[in-house]
Amino acid sequence: MKKYVITTMIALFLIGIAFSATNGPAPIPNPPNFYVNSSLTTLCKGQTNYIPITVSDLGFLSVSPGETNTTSAMSAVTFSLSSKYFTPIGNSTGFITSVFAGQPKTAVLHIFVSPNASLITTASLSIDYNYLVYYSDSEVRNLTFEVQTCPSPLDVNVSPKEVVSGTIQNISINLTNTGNTTLNSLFLHTSIPSIDGAIVGNPQVQVGSLLPGSSYNLNTEIFVSRNASIQSFPFNTTATFYNGTDIEQVSNSTSLIPTGGIDMLVSGTTVSPSPASPDGIFSISFILTDVGTSGASAVTAEAELPKGFTAYGSNPTYVGDISADGQSPVTLTLVASNKSSTKPYVIPIVVNYLNSLRQNQTKTFDVNVSVFGSFNSISGVSGSAPNGAVEFHRSSGILIYILIAAIAVIIVLSYMLVKEKRRGRHAKER
Repeated sequence: MKKYVITTMIALFLIGIAFSATNGPAPIPNPPNFYVNSSLTTLCKGQTNYIPITVSDLGFLSVSPGETNTTSAMSAVTFSLSSKYFTPIGNSTGFITSVFAGQPKTAVLHIFVSPNASLITTASLSIDYNYLVYYSDSEVRNLTFEVQTCPSPLDVNVSPKEVVSGTIQNISINLTNTGNTTLNSLFLHTSIPSIDGAIVGNPQVQVGSLLPGSSYNLNTEIFVSRNASIQSFPFNTTATFYNGTDIEQVSNSTSLIPTGGIDMLVSGTTVSPSPASPDGIFSISFILTDVGTSGASAVTAEAELPKGFTAYGSNPTYVGDISADGQSPVTLTLVASNKSSTKPYVIPIVVNYLNSLRQNQTKTFDVNVSVFGSFNSISGVSGSAPNGAVEFHRSSGILIYILIAAIAVIIVLSYMLVKEKRRGRHAKER
């Protein structure tokens, strides 16, 4: 009997194996054929956008040719939207409990769109879901949006627009509620690129509530680096608030222009020769040093000449560029008036240069020049002759006069001596 039982069990086992081998495992049904879209096609940059995502289940695909689609249900549907210009606000994923064929369902994502978003921006929608209880799947679909600048419920105004490199600068921020609802729990976060400087103190300020049409002013300080961007750099503000329905963010970027501080110092001023001779050539020499935080370009120096003075060469004189903490020697060559003066002449020197904004800047200082001596027209020296030639001719004229006078004295003395000797001879003869 036992043999028959064991034989029967073995036979049934073999029949089961054979049946399994004949039919194989049950095929996995294809995932649902679904459609994803958003009714919002235009987004506002620099603001929070409420993006509705709609999922439509179109039914199962055929398992094999000749079979018909079966009514399906997607469950536990989760999805997220990603782009380099998108930042989720709050929960980063949307969730739909179930989606039946022919019954679309919608969930809303809160997305902050960067102020730098492209005019046409494509985002990736990652979606995960279950179907037929035992199966799950995931896909990635692309959604394309148009991005534009929209009116904001919060207006942000920043001043001043020009800041000085290498200094701590006070920045005034004005917030105005331009909407129709009160903005509650308002926080403001400020930032600037680290290469351009830093926020001094706490970058986040709690404002509180802001009624429609009302404004709030606050001040903050920034340190502007000496190496701040030459053209401009952004001062960024991000406001977070509750608009009565949802948490919202508004971002603003204001371009600040670093002008740089140029402090031109004049030192080592000399006049050579001093005093200058009437109608003679002389020079004014000095050193320009930029002790500021920004370089000066296209530097020139010009003497404002008193009456009777003329330039010997270029006036103004081109100096060139002077970097911050750099210096450059300058020499102006002039021709003095042909009139002697007991009082010094005052010659203003005007230094012109351009700052980092290509704006013209001016510094003026005075130089006292003494002119003493007599002008010798016989020498025939003009203002264009070298100074040494002027002095040489004047000295030669004086020496000639002295020599003539000395010869005259010698002749008179010789004549008197000869005359005296003759008188002595006549007296002896008598």
